[in-house]
Amino acid sequence: MVDKYYRAITHEDYKNRESKKFKDHFHHMSKKITTNDFLPLNENKSKTLHFYGDDEYMSIATGDKSATMWTGGIMLAVVVGFLLIDDEWTLMPIIIFSICSFGFLFNAILYFTMPKKEKVYDRKQGRITFSDWFWKKNITMPFKNTEFSYSTGSAEGVGAFMLQIIRPTNYSFVSASLGRDCYESMSVITWYMDRNRPLPPGTAFDPFRQKDFERRKAEGFPPPLYPSQVPTPEATEAQQKEREKYWRDLE
Repeated sequence: MVDKYYRAITHEDYKNRESKKFKDHFHHMSKKITTNDFLPLNENKSKTLHFYGDDEYMSIATGDKSATMWTGGIMLAVVVGFLLIDDEWTLMPIIIFSICSFGFLFNAILYFTMPKKEKVYDRKQGRITFSDWFWKKNITMPFKNTEFSYSTGSAEGVGAFMLQIIRPTNYSFVSASLGRDCYESMSVITWYMDRNRPLPPGTAFDPFRQKDFERRKAEGFPPPLYPSQVPTPEATEAQQKEREKYWRDLE
C-alpha cells in the first residue's frame, strides 16, 4: 500500500550547482537548528494552516489557490468599478481595464485548472515536495540536496528574512515559512527532517513520539544528520536516560 503522502523524486539536484550564479545569487540558508523557540506546532495548526504532522510526514497548505482567488477577485472588483463609471474613458482607464480583465480571466482559469499544489516534508524517505509555477507539477527532491534562501523584503524591510526554497527548474522561490523568521523556520524544518533526532516540540507530534523513539532505538540511536546549536532531548526524562545509557554501554 502506497503512503498517502509518499511522492516520487522528480529532481535529484540542481543543474549548474557549482556555477557562480548559483553560489552567489542567493542568500543561502544552512540546514541547522539554531533555536528551539518555535511557534506551537499543535492541533490548532490543522485549522489555520491545514497542517498535518506525524512521525513520518508533515503536510502544510501552500496558499497557491487562495492567492489566485484573491488576485482574481481584486481584479474583478476593479473591472466592475470601471463598468459602473459613466465618464468617458481616456487611454489610461482603457489600459487598466484591459489589464485587469485579462488578469481576472487568467486567474479564474488558473484557479479551476491548476494541479494540486503541495508542501510535504517526508521524514521517512528524506525528501521534500513543493509547488512549481502555475500549471507545472509539484517538485520532489531529496531534502539534503534542496537549497533554502531567505528573502530580502522591501526597502523598508517588510517581508525580509522569510525562509524560501530555491526551485531547481528556474531558480525562482517558493515560501517555506513555518515560523516568525527564516532561522526559526529552518530550525523546525531541519529538526523534523533529521529522522535521527526526536520529533520537534509541539503537541501535534505527541501521539507519535513513543513510536518514533522505538524506531530510533531499534536502529541503534544513529547520530544526527544535521547540526544543532541547541539541545534536542527526548520527550521524557526516562527516554533521555535510556538513550544516554545505550551510548555509554557502547563505549
